[in-house]
This record gives sequence, C-alpha cells and structure tokens, in this order.
Amino acid sequence: MNKTLFANLFLLFTTFHLYSQTNINPENIEIARDEYGVPHIFSETDAEAVYGVAWAQCEDNFNIMQENLAIAKGLGGMVAGKEGAGMDFIAQMFEIEKFVEERYKQDISPEVEKLLEAYVQSVNTYAEQHPEEVLVKKMFPLTVKDVLEGYTFNFIILSFAILDPAKVVGNKMDLFENLGNLKAIGSNAMAYSPNITSDDKTYLVGNPHLPVEGPINFWELSVHSKEGLEMWGATFTGGGLTPMIGTNRHLGWSHTVNAEDFGDVYELTMHPKKKKHYQYDGEWLELEEKVAKLKVKIGPLVIPIRKKYYISKYGSALKNKSGYYAFRNNSFFNIRQIEQWYEMGKASNYDEFWEALKIQGIPSLTITYADDQNNILHFNNGMMPIRDESYEWRDVVPGNTAKTCWGYDKMYPVEDLIHIQNPKCGYVFNMNNTPMDCTAPDENPQLEDYPKSWGIYTSNTARAKRFKELIAQYDEVSFEDIKAIRDDQGYHSTDLNFRQVMNMNDIYKIAEKYPELVEVNEVLKKWDRRMNIDNKQASLIALVSLYVEKYVFDLYAYHENTLSEKVIYKGMKFAKRFLKKHYGTLEVELGKVQKMVRGDKELPMYGSPQTLANCHTSKHKNGKIKLKHGDTFIMYNCYGKDGLEFMKTVNLFGNSTKPDHPHYTSQMELYVNQKVKEVELDLEKIRQNAERIYHPK
Repeated sequence: MNKTLFANLFLLFTTFHLYSQTNINPENIEIARDEYGVPHIFSETDAEAVYGVAWAQCEDNFNIMQENLAIAKGLGGMVAGKEGAGMDFIAQMFEIEKFVEERYKQDISPEVEKLLEAYVQSVNTYAEQHPEEVLVKKMFPLTVKDVLEGYTFNFIILSFAILDPAKVVGNKMDLFENLGNLKAIGSNAMAYSPNITSDDKTYLVGNPHLPVEGPINFWELSVHSKEGLEMWGATFTGGGLTPMIGTNRHLGWSHTVNAEDFGDVYELTMHPKKKKHYQYDGEWLELEEKVAKLKVKIGPLVIPIRKKYYISKYGSALKNKSGYYAFRNNSFFNIRQIEQWYEMGKASNYDEFWEALKIQGIPSLTITYADDQNNILHFNNGMMPIRDESYEWRDVVPGNTAKTCWGYDKMYPVEDLIHIQNPKCGYVFNMNNTPMDCTAPDENPQLEDYPKSWGIYTSNTARAKRFKELIAQYDEVSFEDIKAIRDDQGYHSTDLNFRQVMNMNDIYKIAEKYPELVEVNEVLKKWDRRMNIDNKQASLIALVSLYVEKYVFDLYAYHENTLSEKVIYKGMKFAKRFLKKHYGTLEVELGKVQKMVRGDKELPMYGSPQTLANCHTSKHKNGKIKLKHGDTFIMYNCYGKDGLEFMKTVNLFGNSTKPDHPHYTSQMELYVNQKVKEVELDLEKIRQNAERIYHPK
C-alpha cells in the first residue's frame, strides 16, 4: 500500500476514533478571526466550544502552551532548560500527579469531563497534524489528568506556594514573616455602579499585570455555544478551557493577585540520634524519602538530575543547613478550578454567580465583578484553611504537633470571606493592596472581624493610594474619566512608596545630601511626578526604580521595612552613570530610554512600577530598558438595563506568541498610545466582518 495513503487512512481512523469517544465533530464548530486575529468560536455545544478554543489557541500559542504542558509530563527541563527543570521538581515534590489521581472521581463531574476530553482531543489532534511544532515528542498524547495537573501547578505559582521551597532551599528562613510585601506584584481591577457614574451605567475595568512573555500572559477570545457558554474575554497563553476573565451578556469579572496566608512552612523537630525521624504528638515518625528524576536539556545534551525530597504528615518536605521543613498549601483542597470558571461564565445574574463562587475551586485571586442589574462586588477570594488561632501562621510553624496540621477537609465557606457588595459610594477597587481598603473609607471591611490566621495583608500599594487620590476628585465619573484613571501615569502627590520597602520621597533628601548628586537633585526639582513618554525627568526615576527593584528581587529584601540610604544612593548613582554614558545628559525623554520590545519592534513605553499604568523593566541594549512585567490585557465593560452595552480591549503585543505570526505585534501601537479597540458583540457582524471563517481541522 502507498505509504502516504496508509498514513492518511491511519490519521482518518485515529481522528474518527477520537470523535467517537467524545462526540466532537469539527464541522459543528466555526472559528471566525477578526482583524486583530482574535478568534470567535461558534458551536452547538459547550464541549465543541472548548474544542474550538483549544484549536485556536494552538494556532496562536502552541509554542508557549507546551511550556505549561511539559511540566505536567515532567518535561519542563527538556523545553525550558534549568528553569524548566526547577518547575519539574516543584511538581514532583508536591506530588501533583498523585493528588489529581486521588481527587479525580470526586471532583470532576461528567459535564466537566466532557469539556476536558474535548480540550485534550483538540490539542492532541493539532499536535498530530503539526509535528514540526512539537518541542518534545514524549509530551503527546496529552491526557485529561495532565490538564488538571497544569491547573493545580499554576495555582502553586499564583498562591505563592512556590516561594516556600525556594526560601528553604536557599536557607532564607528569616524571610517568612513579612512575605506580603513580596506578594504585592501586580494587577488593577475597578468596578463602578450608577451611584457614581454620570450615565447611570455600570462599568468593570480589568487590568492584570503579569510578565509580558511566557505562559501566564493573556490570549483574547470569545465563545458562543448554543448550550449556554457565551463569553468575551481572555485566558492564559499557556492554556485554558474557557475565558479566565471577561464578560457574558449580563455580567463580568476580573482578577488580581491577593496575598493572604494561603500556605504554611513547618520546622520539623528531628530525633537527635535516629536519622530522618521527626516528632509528631510525642511519637517519632520516619520521613519517607523520595527522589525526583529530572532531565535538563542544554544545547544538544540531556543531563539527568536526581534530587531528594521527603513526605511527612504535613506534606512534602526538604532539608537545608538549618534542618528539615515541610509544606502545606491551599492548592490541594480540590481540582475544581475549571468547573468554577465555567459556571461563573454561564451565570446570568448575581445570585447564580454567587452560587458559582460556592464551588470554591479557585484557590486564590481576588474577584472584582459588575453586572447589568447595577451590582458591583469586590471579593477577596481564597480557599482559607481552618487553623488553630493560637499560632503565628505567617512565620515558620512548629512541625511537631497535630494542632498545626490543618485538614484539607475543612475551609472557611464563601460567606465568611472578605467581600463588599454595592457600597453606597459606587465603586470598588483592588491594586494588590489590602482587602481592608477596597472602597470608600467609611464602608471598608474591618480587620478585627476576620481570623488572625488568615494573615491578611494590611499594606496599601502605591497604585491603590494613587487611585484613592484620583477618585476623591470626582462626584461622578464618565467612561472617559474611568479610562483616564486607569491610564494614569502619575505618582501620588505626596507618597512615593515603592513596594512597601522604600518611600521614594527619601530620594529628594539623599540627593541634597551628597555633592556628587547635585545634578540629580536639579532634575528631581523639575520632575512633576509623572511617567509619560515625553517627560524628560522621568528617565532618571525609571532607572532608580530599575536599580531598587533588582536589589529587592535579587536579595529577597522585602523583609526590610525601609531600604537603607545606601541602596537609594547607589540607585541614583546608577541612574546618573547610565544616562551620562548613553545620552550625555540626565534629562532625556522617557520614551527614548524606556521601550516596549518584541522581536525587531521597539516603541516608547510609559509608566513605572508605582503608577496605575504599570511598567516594570529590565536592561535592553544600546542604552535602553524594556518592559518585562506590567499592563497586559486591558478591558472595559459597560452594562445597562438591557445587558452588556460595549466592551473595549487591548492585548499588549498582539494575540499570538509565535514570532512568524501576523498578530505577533499587531496591537503594540494601540497599547503604547493607550488606545483600545471596540469588541464586536453582534454575532452576525462578527461573521460578516471576519477576515477568515473556518472549521478547526
């Protein structure tokens, strides 16, 4: 038989077999691509919609999706080298595969299983039909449980549980007490009701701040299933069955990262003579020793690595110079994340949305919500374990008693979590600040009303302070005002607090103190506290921020309540040298120094780590710095009495992470000019205006 014919018949048989298992027929699915490459998926059933989502995402981001999928397969080191192997170790150490296997039958309903099967079928079919894009052959076929492992692993990152073993491995045991400062890393969300809007509409603003490259960036889409799943929004480039943030025709939500105490580190009391034995309620128990088997690809070489870890009553454990430490975190209550996002997306009103929150599958992330019935909500979402209140859970906890070994069968119900619905002032907000400050001062929740064991983050970010300063200027807001607040590139009028570790007001005092900073002092006197691209004094501030942020990250300096004068002084000297070397002056337009870069394309970039319009940087080349983390997907949703009235969005670089893709950089100009595109809500017009309509096959 002709080899080509045989191969085609085999592919046809395999594809038919997959269809017969999940009843997915690609002929029932349409993908309509708009002028920005955003896919709009039309289907008969929700499972078919998920199949279409997976296919379109593979077309746009299969390179990045594989970085995520590789970890579930233990192949991160083969895809991303040393860093990927580190992720493989975390996945193996926390025994995610075993956890998903144990929870699968009780957590995954037949309805959700159909969605998972459709997703897996689509990704596997794409991989089979595009073998040239597959990074590691052993990654496929993908399984349903691989996908669930990926979701669990992502929340180990998003809940910051990944930091605990990192600190233990580095023997940084003094850093566990004040990790809230480290966790306040990004995102804005705001909702406004007719109590404050000038047009009696309700508005939602979603503005995640994340790394600009990699699997936790955003990919925009819409889904339209006749079975009820209809949403416009975005999910991670690394993969997602349904939109993670966005809106349906009645309601929408966005997320920010929150920083409560979602996990604990235990110092085990070891036997003085018996090796690997630890005390637990008066008994001496033996740690179970295990070995993680890792592979790291460096160039053409594949290097095998074996690393020990242990299993205790508390969970996984590691050894460092100070002793043995075990870990427990809220990512291991259940595997219902997909179900919760799915049901949130299908809710048509506030009560149905609240029922979806009761699933409690999403371990962390705040939820800011708005709908067409004038409801707004800020919900400090989290799966909070019920702990013994007599312990200091923010610090390292005693690992010798059952009193500290909280159970995965008990957590606080949704009703007990911190939330504010429909404040009289007409707005709610979060900029990774304390949940105790999420609306007008006289309507905020009170710290004493909640358990101490939650480790509630009590600091305000510079962005939150700036928002409060701006909103206080308005008796009512229009859409233009709402957008101007989000787009703001200014600092607070008096407080230049930098990540709760440095008040940048100190730079003025230090600049006056040192003779070698005379020129710096003159520039600072002219600065208007704004970070717009034509601001000639802002470049100096951007470079000081770069230096200080690098210091904080590299040295884990978040436990320092106030950075030393020496650090700030060195930051100013760095900025002065940099600008003199590359530009011969300290007054250079910010847009000439600070860039948004992808591939060969460079555009001027606004903002800083402390502004609402957010920009964290790294060194680039030729005397420039570039955006590495900050504003990513930005959305504005407007709701009236008849439902969703408009949605406006912009998605960072573009809707694809493939360098040769036409939409790799197609939204950069919109982004740097703080413009947005109108999202089409009329389904017939989506089809009429589509640049391409096709079936996923």
